[in-house]
Amino acid sequence: MEILATLVALLAALGAGAGYWAEQAARQMLLTQLDKAEVLEVRIQSQPNYRLLNGQAERLLVAGRGLYRAPFPRLELLELETDPVAIDPAFFQGAPLRLRQPLQAAFQVVVRQEDLNAALNSPEVLRQFQRIQADLPLGGGGNEPRYFELRQPRAKFLEPDRLQLAALLVEKDGSRDQAVEVVFNAGIQVEEGRRLRLQEPEFAIGSVRVPDEITQAFLGGLNKVFDLQELEELGIQVRVLKLKIAADQMQVIGFVRVESLEALTGS
Repeated sequence: MEILATLVALLAALGAGAGYWAEQAARQMLLTQLDKAEVLEVRIQSQPNYRLLNGQAERLLVAGRGLYRAPFPRLELLELETDPVAIDPAFFQGAPLRLRQPLQAAFQVVVRQEDLNAALNSPEVLRQFQRIQADLPLGGGGNEPRYFELRQPRAKFLEPDRLQLAALLVEKDGSRDQAVEVVFNAGIQVEEGRRLRLQEPEFAIGSVRVPDEITQAFLGGLNKVFDLQELEELGIQVRVLKLKIAADQMQVIGFVRVESLEALTGS
């Protein structure tokens, strides 16, 4: 979701001229923010076109497929449409880039199951699954704290709006690693528009209930994949309005609001 931060790149393109040239400049700026883009289209709607030179546009439209920026999941689909845009035209004479009104946009994102799994196994997310302290009847012994980690995490989308998560739960026992497969199913919801929450998780190793520490570690990894905290620190507010899971993909619908560009541009 960090890809939404690149909206600021589109604003600067408003001074590049009208119509096709402004759109191509905006597209190129957006591409520089991505590691990969299979398809990316940008449309700037402004009638009449000379309003662009005053820093105004009716809306910006972005549509893309196969968009990727590490360490976040590859986006199978991104569709984004802004409200009217207005920036300070002094920018075109060398002044800092500033908004004359907050920038707002609605977006739809589709993430495939295989791309979510790739993100779950990135080094940034795997760190969430290390040194989990828990009490489990799995090897070990004595009164010393016991630490586990989750390896090879993977997700499977289930209908309607449920998720299956699995991993190897590993405890270091001397020079040996003891591992057992952990699988659980749960419903998934968005809490306060910014965090994922599991509903009624069915999570067990055989007949043994998995402690909450293990569940929370897995949930922490998922929320790391969809982390919105970094965007909020930059003054970008993102809220998820709807999350829907279907066969092999997850759809996320929401909105983004940018109050100021100072944190993004350093001005």
